[in-house]
Amino acid sequence: MGRGSFGACLGVCAAFFTFATLGIGLASTGCQPLYGGKPEKLVAPQKKKVPPEAAIVETPVKMVDDCTADFRGDPKNVRQLTSQANQLTDEGNTAMANSDKATDASAQAGLLKESIDRYRGALVKDPYNVEATLKLALAYDKVYRKGCAIAMLKRLAALTTNPRFAKAATPAIDSIGDNSQWFKHYRKDAMAAVGR
Repeated sequence: MGRGSFGACLGVCAAFFTFATLGIGLASTGCQPLYGGKPEKLVAPQKKKVPPEAAIVETPVKMVDDCTADFRGDPKNVRQLTSQANQLTDEGNTAMANSDKATDASAQAGLLKESIDRYRGALVKDPYNVEATLKLALAYDKVYRKGCAIAMLKRLAALTTNPRFAKAATPAIDSIGDNSQWFKHYRKDAMAAVGR
């Protein structure tokens, strides 16, 4: 029996029992199939092989090793403006977080540039700002400026030699060791720059 004939048989049987309960007699000897002949056999579809996936080739990232920024200026001549530096650092953090969410490449690049400008501005206001130093190194890493990122990490390591800033700089350096995704293209050089 095919699919439809089973349902038709049930329908005929249900009608037979309905008529029998109402007292209407039928000269039927039972449920008979509505359609004659052998049921058709369904052919199973042929299984297709999954096409082989192309091998993913990771393209090497070209890092810029030189850094034209001057991080060796004399900070003794600068008056520390910590509150303004912290505000600029927060603005840089916001721009950096928004760059991660941006879908358009030009918008992402603009936000990364803005975050770098904010972090640099924070270091102009307070050359000893540990958070701005670390975040600027991370921002340089995102734009493949290895030389500048390493220079900022060396600057961060230099802050640990000063007892006044070592309390804040040491946990920042520890966070670099804890986050393996940071500076992943040159991790060994980054860890060497902070003395680890």
